[in-house]
Amino acid sequence: MRFRHSFIGLLGYWVIGLLVIPLLWNLLRPGFYTSHDGEWIAIRLTAFHDALRQGQFPVRWLPRLNHGYGYPVANFLYPLPFYLAEPIYFLTGNPTVAIKFIMAISAISMTLGMFAFLSPHPSSIIHHPFTKYWPALVGSLTYVYSPYVAFNLYQRGSLGEIVAMGIVPWIFWALSSRYVLLASMLTASLITAHNVVAILFFPLIIFNVYRSHKFYLLLFVIFSLGLSAFFWLPALYELRFVRASQITISDFQNEYLSFQDILNRAGAVTILFSGGLPLFFLNKISGWFWETFKFVQVIQFPWRLLSLFSFIAAVISAKLVIPGLTRNLYRFRLEAGMTIGIIIIAVSFISSIKYMRPESFIDRPPQYYETNDDTTTVRVEYTPKWVQNLPLARPATDDRHYYPGWRAFDNGLSVELVDPSETEGILRANTQISEKVKFIFGETLLRTFANVVSLTFILLVLKRIQS
Repeated sequence: MRFRHSFIGLLGYWVIGLLVIPLLWNLLRPGFYTSHDGEWIAIRLTAFHDALRQGQFPVRWLPRLNHGYGYPVANFLYPLPFYLAEPIYFLTGNPTVAIKFIMAISAISMTLGMFAFLSPHPSSIIHHPFTKYWPALVGSLTYVYSPYVAFNLYQRGSLGEIVAMGIVPWIFWALSSRYVLLASMLTASLITAHNVVAILFFPLIIFNVYRSHKFYLLLFVIFSLGLSAFFWLPALYELRFVRASQITISDFQNEYLSFQDILNRAGAVTILFSGGLPLFFLNKISGWFWETFKFVQVIQFPWRLLSLFSFIAAVISAKLVIPGLTRNLYRFRLEAGMTIGIIIIAVSFISSIKYMRPESFIDRPPQYYETNDDTTTVRVEYTPKWVQNLPLARPATDDRHYYPGWRAFDNGLSVELVDPSETEGILRANTQISEKVKFIFGETLLRTFANVVSLTFILLVLKRIQS
């Protein structure tokens, strides 16, 4: 019987893999669709690829962007999705194909991860092999068909959030399966997949670690932060060197949603099973909360909470159908559990349809993205703070912006750089300009330390796996 249950569980993975196809259908179409960030992500991927080919690792400074002056966006914004997309881009030569592939894999990961997390323990009180996995099926489809997922895929084109939401269920699966080390590795991946989503889920993750593995809590936090130190440590410290520390990137007052928009973007299932919280936190009636606790505005948009609410609602939807499936209850309760699950899935799917159809498709050649030199950010917020005049076109000479990590060599000898405040942020060497002066971008002492910390923890993980 144990083998039979295992077979049914394996069959469930194939079933949900097929049921997610309607969501992914437009990712399978040729060309790329218009979205808020999709084409910017494609441009950034090609610039990331160029930097990697030039020997940068980890990639932090993208030389082609910001009209050829260079831009440190990879030092601050979710690098993991680009490392994941790099092999696909290398093989296909098409950045949009690589992006759509990673988005599709991440959406499938959401579904399979949630199914694995919600699948019953062998001691489950549900005995029938099919109904045993029904709650997990309901929860996984509720999660992937929450409207916010389709909104991120096709309206925003938010690669980072999609990748992050694909990692989250596996963290909770690992914790529920007592794989604490694996959970810390996945949490480190979440931090590098999307900074804000990691912040949103970190309290819930820590609570689960404390509840079930409190003796490993400190070790879990140390490994999660240690493995991802190469990213978050330089990013936090070096915010002082860019315009993001001086400007407001997003205005919360302009990002609140009407109740109708909340219903559209969250969906009835997410609103209901998250206790109606989206109706408060995403609407302007919560303005006093966001203004009182300004530090939470780090999430930039109040509706980003939907990544957390969608997950919580999916878990609750799975728990809701369990009482109707227990063997000891009346048959009508069994049928009720199945019926409730079908209704939840149907409502979730119908709520997502409006976001599953991209507004339009475009078919640009890869060269368009490979030669574009935009910053790929909204407010050019990662321009070094010493820059006085934002560039609008490529420089007539080989000018670049200064940023910590640049070094100058004249005839092979290291020379000092001119203080960037004296050059309006333009990179200059403190020597007579000659054709032999060479600028090389590398790691600072802090970045090197962060890299060593991450490498040390990677080696500890490998050693633990081998033992």
